[in-house]
Formats: sequence, C-alpha cells, structure tokens
Amino acid sequence: MSRGITVLHSHSLLERDLGMPKHIVLVDSKYKDVFSDCGIELKTFKLNNIEYIKVPILSFVHKGGVFKGVME
Repeated sequence: MSRGITVLHSHSLLERDLGMPKHIVLVDSKYKDVFSDCGIELKTFKLNNIEYIKVPILSFVHKGGVFKGVME
C-alpha cells in the first residue's frame, strides 16, 4: 500500500513496469468497497505481499480516482 496517500489512486509506474493493459489500473485493495456498486468483477493481484485490485480505468475515473506515479 502507498504510504502517505489517503485518496483513491492508481499505481501507474507499477502498471507500466508490469506491462498491464491501458484500460486497467491497479488500486490498493482497501478501496474495494468504493467499486461495489459498479457492477464489475474485481480481480485481485498480489505482488510482494501487497494486495491490489484491477479496476477498469473508466470506473476509476468515475469514482474520482487520482493517477499517481506510484511503484508500490
């Protein structure tokens, strides 16, 4: 999880390094409930004992997500 960032945010640098598709963002799993009303299946992703969820970029933007260059 990102230290010191308290808003819904993506992990853009990590997404880039992992070669993730452009329509998906990685979000800290603690924000899973934010997307519960979107009608989408959220897939979890774990790396270095940190759990993320994969979220469609449009849902992320709709919920007010902030794009951050976060690696971890």
